[in-house]
Amino acid sequence: MPRTKKVSIAGRELVVEERRIGELKQLVADLFPGSGGKLSEIDPSKLFDLEIDDILNKKLPELFPGLTAEDVDNAYMSEIEALVEAFVDVNFFGLRRLVTPLMSLAQAGMAQGAAQTPSTKTPTSPRGGTTRKR
Repeated sequence: MPRTKKVSIAGRELVVEERRIGELKQLVADLFPGSGGKLSEIDPSKLFDLEIDDILNKKLPELFPGLTAEDVDNAYMSEIEALVEAFVDVNFFGLRRLVTPLMSLAQAGMAQGAAQTPSTKTPTSPRGGTTRKR
């Protein structure tokens, strides 16, 4: 059973539904022509070429069936943010749950590796440079 989340936008309730993997690939291909449905093939520099009107009034309704350009015009930015956040939650919740511990583990490993790296400093002692009388 796919996950869902309700979001209020422009006075309407929208239900954001989890998409199948194939649908997500097709969505990426439609939203970012030339990507072939692969996130790794998206050219980040092309994102800056997009017009805000194109993103809000054309791409969002493609991403969220039932959302209209009029809904977007009547929405607050916080509602748009909640809508996108709901999309990420229902489609990538498991991935987020997996990535967070992996990132923590990687950071812990890097910290441990740094602690075990031998220092290049010359060891010093509190009496360094002094001679002891016998």
